[in-house]
Amino acid sequence: MDLDRGLEPAVHRLCDVAKVVILEGGRGVGKTTLAQRIAQQREVATSFDLSDPGDRQALATDPHRVLAASPRPVLIDEAQLEPELPLAVKRIVDADAAPGQFLLTGSARLGRGALGGTDPLAGRAVRLRLRSFTQGELGGQPVDLLGDWWTNPPAPAVYPDVTLADLYQRMVTGGLPTVALASATTDAALTRRLVEAYVEGVLAMEGIDPRVDRSRLLQTFRYLASNPAQILNLSRAASDLGVRVETIRNHLSICEARFLIDIAGAHRPREHQTVVAHPRLFAADPALAAWAAETSATRLVRDSQLAGALLENFVAHELAAQAQWSPTPATLLHWRDARAKKEVDLVVRSTDGDMIAIEVKSASTVSDRDTAGLRAFADRAGDRAVRSIVVYTGRAVQQIDDMIWAVPIGAFFGARSAG
Repeated sequence: MDLDRGLEPAVHRLCDVAKVVILEGGRGVGKTTLAQRIAQQREVATSFDLSDPGDRQALATDPHRVLAASPRPVLIDEAQLEPELPLAVKRIVDADAAPGQFLLTGSARLGRGALGGTDPLAGRAVRLRLRSFTQGELGGQPVDLLGDWWTNPPAPAVYPDVTLADLYQRMVTGGLPTVALASATTDAALTRRLVEAYVEGVLAMEGIDPRVDRSRLLQTFRYLASNPAQILNLSRAASDLGVRVETIRNHLSICEARFLIDIAGAHRPREHQTVVAHPRLFAADPALAAWAAETSATRLVRDSQLAGALLENFVAHELAAQAQWSPTPATLLHWRDARAKKEVDLVVRSTDGDMIAIEVKSASTVSDRDTAGLRAFADRAGDRAVRSIVVYTGRAVQQIDDMIWAVPIGAFFGARSAG
């Protein structure tokens, strides 16, 4: 099934102005399909697929010589498999200022381990991350709520009713193509098998230090992903798993580099000394969190605490995807003031420092208690706070006050039922 990806226009825009565009993302999320589609549209002259032994061998001995002789633009798929490739690309684009020379894809962080830990392509390449399918993409129409929220408040609208059964099914199915596009995604046992195979495949990928105990690595991933939206506490994780803190830190780095775990840093202005600086962790796809927690749509009905945490992960995944293709590039953070006992689930911060605060509530109504953290954050952020959003399970967009709107979870799915 060839579904439109929200990131596609952003890739084209960057290929028009940047020498190198790197399309990163987890294994099997659709990078190759998207890159080939873009390559065809842009009439790419040369393509290499480094998962093909022949193409990889062609570049392995002297990548600079081969690439310098190749007509451009050049597409290189699974570029992380050839460690010397970033240096070769750097040499070529340093001698030629033309934009749109290389489009690289990678299922692991590309180019950041060379030159003593520096990135050879820094200042030369723009990175975009393709995530697993969003709900809008699965429905046939990518949604860009963030793009609207930066410039305008949420428009009045009523969305189709989303039952908890439907919502929980969407959460445990997620957007991994091998799972979300399967013909029987409501089969909980099948979904678990598909997700398990996906995780094992990612952790078996080439490039992980052979000294790493893969069974311990899998154990760490399951521990971290099974409690979505958790505040990271390395000491506690190490104690619970019976390993050293350095081991947890290394395992987390591997999981992040292979796009299994996302880290949302803490928004902490220097003057806010009581604001907790620990990051929050999210599974890169909500189906990964559901698998790690050994839950299903049926079980979530009986476990409201896990359902709420998984819903946060679900919304974080949607917003993180939109942050990549929105005209206003942004990063996902979180905020927590320990002294005031106030927090905000997600803070979307643009590159110029403006912020949208987002609270996620598994309820069909919104109360003053639900907005307390948003109000506290707005007081501290001042004019940097653009607006605040409560994502909830009701149907209608509601304006709470001058700065806060309640937006139905159905808005992420696309279609409205009324204006």
